[in-house]
Amino acid sequence: MASRSARCLLYEKLYKAEHMLATYIHEDAEFLEEIQLLLAELCGFYFSGDVKGDTLIHYGGCDILGFLFPACRFFKEIILAAFLESRLQAARTWINKEAGAFDWSLAAKIVCELEGNREIGIEKEESLRGKITKFIKCEANEDHPVAPKLPAQVDCVFSTSFLELVCTDVDGFCKVVKDMSSLLKIGGHLVLVLALGCTFWMCGTFKLPVLCLDKECVIAAVSDAGCVIKESKDIKRVNQTKYSVIDYDSVFCLVACKETNVQ
Repeated sequence: MASRSARCLLYEKLYKAEHMLATYIHEDAEFLEEIQLLLAELCGFYFSGDVKGDTLIHYGGCDILGFLFPACRFFKEIILAAFLESRLQAARTWINKEAGAFDWSLAAKIVCELEGNREIGIEKEESLRGKITKFIKCEANEDHPVAPKLPAQVDCVFSTSFLELVCTDVDGFCKVVKDMSSLLKIGGHLVLVLALGCTFWMCGTFKLPVLCLDKECVIAAVSDAGCVIKESKDIKRVNQTKYSVIDYDSVFCLVACKETNVQ
């Protein structure tokens, strides 16, 4: 647990949500094509009809609210949980429409188009704002940081841009995946988005370390957590030479169903 805590302390010191969002997510970012492909895959996961229920937890990267647009139709409430207060604060700023909030309208528009324009973008944004009911600040050195703050197990745990950042080794990664699985009801779903083959990313002027993961490691961790993968997609980097702010091979997304409790 000490190594996870040290990594989280580093991110607590250096991570700035506004820098991350401005570099990787905005409409002129180099990664827009991958973002569009990822949103399409996430919509597909939820359109299957199985990934739904009362409560979804967005675990870790909760300032990346745009990736929740595909899910918000399918859950009654969404809980945001993070180790970094700055990530929670960035989410609150958007939800409360405060000055300086990140503009998620492009992501909302893309998802509306993928859904066949059932809603317009502004309606999608208001729907997501209305579904977010709770913010949970976790401590990195706790064994099960989220569970004591929840009244019951939930229907879905979603995580993006988090595990490869705060874990320093594969054992730590596997432990966090088990932590997330422990939050799920039997039959609930785990939805993960991870960067594969990544060793660093830039946050402003700071070069931050990342746990380098491969697909086999992720699949094994999910299986060891008592979950069975139902669908996955490996989204390759569109341009192998262009990026200077992050090195990665692909974005791997998956949906898995929890079948057993694992200690």
